[in-house]
Amino acid sequence: MKKTASIIALSALLLSLALAGCSTPLPEGSADVADFTALVKGVSWPEAPNAIDNRLQKALFDFSWDFFQEAAKNEGNVFISPASVYLALSMTLNGADGETLQAMKEALKAGGLAEDEFNGANRDYILILQTTGDNTELSVANSIWYREDFNPDPEFIQKNADYYNAAVRALNFKSAQAPNAINKWVKEKTRDTIDRIVDNIDQDTVMFLINAVYFKSVWQNPFNPANTAKQNFKSPQGTVPADFMHRTGSMNYLDTDGVKGVILPYDDGRFNFFAALPPAATDVRSFIKDLNSETFFNYLLHVRRGNIKLALPKFETRYEDSIKDELAAMGMEIAFDPYKADFSRMNEGREKNLYISGVKHKTFCKVDEEGTEASAVTSVEVGITSTRIEPEIPITFDRPFVYGIVDTTTNAPLFLGIMEDPTE
Repeated sequence: MKKTASIIALSALLLSLALAGCSTPLPEGSADVADFTALVKGVSWPEAPNAIDNRLQKALFDFSWDFFQEAAKNEGNVFISPASVYLALSMTLNGADGETLQAMKEALKAGGLAEDEFNGANRDYILILQTTGDNTELSVANSIWYREDFNPDPEFIQKNADYYNAAVRALNFKSAQAPNAINKWVKEKTRDTIDRIVDNIDQDTVMFLINAVYFKSVWQNPFNPANTAKQNFKSPQGTVPADFMHRTGSMNYLDTDGVKGVILPYDDGRFNFFAALPPAATDVRSFIKDLNSETFFNYLLHVRRGNIKLALPKFETRYEDSIKDELAAMGMEIAFDPYKADFSRMNEGREKNLYISGVKHKTFCKVDEEGTEASAVTSVEVGITSTRIEPEIPITFDRPFVYGIVDTTTNAPLFLGIMEDPTE
C-alpha cells in the first residue's frame, strides 16, 4: 500500500458523474481517444430524479466509512474518493456471478438491492450529482478498455453503457501506446490534475474499468489572502510551520462529544467542505477506528450556527494507493483469487477464468483562499487466469520395467513385456 496525501472529504460525500460513448479498436500506435464511436445500442438517460433510493444512500454511507477506516491504516496523509471506487466496482459487479457477486454486493453494502435496482439507483445518483455552472463543476467519466482479442459479453457492455454511461473501447494492449491512450483519457477527464493511472499493461490483463472524478468550486465566502499567515501545525513527526487561512464570522460548526469542526459551503451551497477535530486527547486514527458511519455522518447533520474565528491550513496534496488489501478486508477477497473468482458474466464464452488483478486509486486535492479543486481516478484491472501448473512428480525409467498394450474396451491386455535393455 502506497500513500501520499491529505485527509479531507466533501460533505456532498461522494463525487460521481458519467461520460458516454463507446468504441472501435485504436489504430496501431494511436493515442487518440477523443471520439468514441458506437459499439453499443443507443443510450438515452432520463431526467435527474429528486432523490436516490434510500437503500443506496445507506450503502454509500456505510461503504464510504468502511473504506475510509481501511485507508486510514496507511501512514501519513490520506485522501480518497469513495464514490469513484464505488462506481468503478459497481460496473465490475455487473460481470460477477456466484459467490463473487455476493461478496462484491456485501462489500458495496448492496445486499438488499436487486441488481437492476442497484444499477438504477447508481444511475440516479450519477444524474443527481451532475453539476456544471459558472463557479462549480462536478464531472465523472466512466470507461471500459478491453484487449482487442478478448470477447466481452455484450450484455455486460450494454448494461454498463445503460446505467453508467460508460465509454467502451477495444485496444491493442501489446502496443507501447496503449497506456498512453488510457492515460490521455484520464488526464482529460481530471482537467490535467491526474496524468496517469496505467504505467504498463501485463500480458494477462484483458480489461480496465475506470472511473475519473473532477470537482472544482469556489467558497461561498472566500478567505482574504491578506489574512493568510504562517502558523505551527503539530504533526505526528513534530511541529511544522504551515500557511493558515483565517476568517472570522458566522458559520456552521460542530461541537459534539468533544468533536469540533466547521462546515463551509461552496458557491450556491450545493456542496460543502467539512473539517473535524477529534477530542483533544484522541489520536485521529483511533478516532476514525472507533466510529461507525451513522455516528460520524450524524455529526454533520447536527450543526450549530455561531460566530467562529477560523484558522484552516491551505494545502495541495496527492495520494496513490493500491486498494486490494482494503477491499479484501471489506469482504471482497474472493474477487482477487485467480482460481476462485467468478466473472463469467464479463466474457462472451462465460468462462470462469477472470479475476480482479488490481485496483488502483489516485487522488488530488488543493484547498486555498478561493476554494477547492479535487479529482480522483479508480482503475479496476481484470486479468485472465493462467493455466494452473501442477507440481512435478519425477518418474525415470532407467532400470528394467514391465510394459504392455491394453484393450480399453475389455480392459484386457493385448501385449505385455519386460524391458531390460533398450539398446538391444
